[in-house]
Amino acid sequence: MKEIQQALELLNTYLQGVWLRRRYIIITAWLICPAGWLYVYKMPPTYEASARLYVESSTFLEPILRGLTINTNQRDEISLMARTLLSRTNLQKIARQADLDLQSKTDLEFEAIIDALQKEIKVSGTSRENIYSITYANPQPQQALKVVQETLNTFMENRIGNSRADSQAAQEFLDREIADYERRLMEAEQKLSEFKKTRMNLLPGSESNYYSQLANEQQKLEDAKLGLRELETRLQSARGQLTGVNPAGGDNNTITTQYDERIKQLQTQLDMALIRFTENHPDVVETRRLLDSLVKQRNDELTALAESSSGRSGSGFVATQNSVYQELQLNVARLETEVASTRVRVNAFQGKVDELESRLNLIPEIEAQFTGLNRDYDVNRSKYEALLARREASELSRRVDASEQDVQFKIIEPPRVPFEASGPNRRLLYSVVLLLGLGAGLGMAFLRSLVSPVLSRASQLSFICDYPVFGVISHTEKEKILKQVRLHFFYFTALTAMLIVFYLVLMSNDMLFGRSAELLMRVVR
Repeated sequence: MKEIQQALELLNTYLQGVWLRRRYIIITAWLICPAGWLYVYKMPPTYEASARLYVESSTFLEPILRGLTINTNQRDEISLMARTLLSRTNLQKIARQADLDLQSKTDLEFEAIIDALQKEIKVSGTSRENIYSITYANPQPQQALKVVQETLNTFMENRIGNSRADSQAAQEFLDREIADYERRLMEAEQKLSEFKKTRMNLLPGSESNYYSQLANEQQKLEDAKLGLRELETRLQSARGQLTGVNPAGGDNNTITTQYDERIKQLQTQLDMALIRFTENHPDVVETRRLLDSLVKQRNDELTALAESSSGRSGSGFVATQNSVYQELQLNVARLETEVASTRVRVNAFQGKVDELESRLNLIPEIEAQFTGLNRDYDVNRSKYEALLARREASELSRRVDASEQDVQFKIIEPPRVPFEASGPNRRLLYSVVLLLGLGAGLGMAFLRSLVSPVLSRASQLSFICDYPVFGVISHTEKEKILKQVRLHFFYFTALTAMLIVFYLVLMSNDMLFGRSAELLMRVVR
């Protein structure tokens, strides 16, 4: 409670100090307010011209031509144009079209006009709704209207001009690129043709893969060698069988000796050994040696028997050849012929494989060159076909642009200037100047009271020191002081009233004659 009382006491002290220095309030207000009011009164009226534009980017042709033409994001393009509308190039064009350049005598003054236009022309809108507003304020209403009209025209002309220029530039670029890729495609075709003529003949069966052909020939060689080994084994077996048969004697005159059974057993052992071992195996060699020895002994015995039979017959004995022996001879001859033909086939396959293997190091290089040529040809052909498709789409897009169906500008509100001036708001400015002057005066009085405070009550003395106050003695010239105080209050009231009267006069003049004066100025200009 005591703190609140002290705060109220301090506030009362400050207010009394300001009141005692009230002359600073009126002096400061009289210094600020007339100057401010005069400045506001001389401010020329401004007229704000405006226009609203709707950009329709989606038309009936859009879903029909989807996928056939080169689609661009029309909303982003229009939004970018709106943001770049106030570039210096466009502003220079607008200034010349609106005859603002006639107001400047030097390049520096013209640049100042461009800077002012860049700050004063307002372009607002959203790309979502595609509605854009253009506003510009100028003391001359016709000038403001002309600037807004030229800004609107520049906005629409830039869209049409940019669209046509971009289409023409894209068409020229596509024509150049198509001609270049056509030349590359012809060069690639020529190189591929020459390569096939000069190098592809080195590849036997160039239509198939070289390595698969080599593997196929190697497989044929292995099969032929395996068949040759089988025939050689059969030939050796047939020869062994032929060796064990007596060439003499007919079918009904077969001679049996003591060696026949042993020869048959050895022949069987030899066949079994040949199945398990090779010709050079010791068992095979030993069995063959014993078999040859027994066959020789048997032949000798048959020869001796034949000679003895010939001596006894008197007229001579001729032994007929065994039919089994003849069949074995025919089998051996047939097998020898097959072995010879199979050797020829093996040699042919071996030569083919050797020829392919001799080119083994050359083939990867040829195939790499051939693959590279094919790749270059395919890349150039795909690019060429893609560019042709792009050119057709670009041409169709250009015709669509020429029909003016892709983007349409619809003026919602044409450029207009309101009948009344849009500014300045003098009544508001007069009030602001008055409040500013009074506020500055209060601040000066408060600062003065802080710098040189005046004690007007006994409580102030007890607040600033610890000594007790026992009583108050009035001034001896109290009447004179009161008279002077009343005179100062009269001066303060009179000057404040005059200031308020001036303020009311200015407000009344603006309310009653401000519009008439502006209309008169508008007609005169």
